[in-house]
Amino acid sequence: MRNEADRWLGALFHGWVELLTLFTVLLTALALMGWAWNRGFRPADRGPLVSVPLLMAGTAMVVLLRAFREELIPAIIIAVGLVLAGLLGRSMHPRGLWIPAMAFSALLGMGRNLSALALGLVILLALLFSARQQR
Repeated sequence: MRNEADRWLGALFHGWVELLTLFTVLLTALALMGWAWNRGFRPADRGPLVSVPLLMAGTAMVVLLRAFREELIPAIIIAVGLVLAGLLGRSMHPRGLWIPAMAFSALLGMGRNLSALALGLVILLALLFSARQQR
């Protein structure tokens, strides 16, 4: 009984460690994107460093993509996530970060960590070199 319990606990903790690591990577990337986004605004116009709805939507996409491994379902999840990000980005702050953040989350959820890192760097550089006027 002891060996079977150890096996189940090991599997449970391994899954939590992976999800916690992905959440930390997503939170760090969104914090950097939020900092670069808010950099051009006056202090009174700046928003939060990490938008909670954006973090929740990105985490949901990562978890959903980790749960499904078929060919068609992840494509549907990514398409629906990007369409919802486009619709939510029209009305929620920060407006311009919804689609890039969801694309970053989709790459993380699919296990394409190096591609997610490259996309995150491109997003960060684009935000840093963008105009300082209100976007």
